[in-house]
Amino acid sequence: MNFVVLLTDRPESHSALDWTLDTAGKFADDPAAVTVHIVMAGGADSPASPNYTSPALAAQARQRLQDAGVKYELHSAENDLADQVVTLATDTGADLVALGLRRRSAAMKLLLGSHTQRILLDAPCPVVGVKEPA
Repeated sequence: MNFVVLLTDRPESHSALDWTLDTAGKFADDPAAVTVHIVMAGGADSPASPNYTSPALAAQARQRLQDAGVKYELHSAENDLADQVVTLATDTGADLVALGLRRRSAAMKLLLGSHTQRILLDAPCPVVGVKEPA
């Protein structure tokens, strides 16, 4: 089984990774048969570059994936994040893409988020939106 997760430093994004690991454990007889591809989309201590991946966020992700016993690959963010996630899902034959979702203001609800909308519409597999923790 192959999963793609878009990971940021936001709580809902971490919930998406938790959900993915939990789901993978339920559907795979052997955790080693699961590969989780993580697109690292920034971090709290980002310098000026929008594609910078926080070393702390990457280390935390690595530890969580190792603890889960799954195979994984970390991918640094590229300029077009939505295209990167869709291409990765296509190229790896992903069974599922997981994204963290957060509440937005009335004006922002009109836009949903360009990356999120494009991934939802263009991904070649089911996309799960995981809400922020309560």
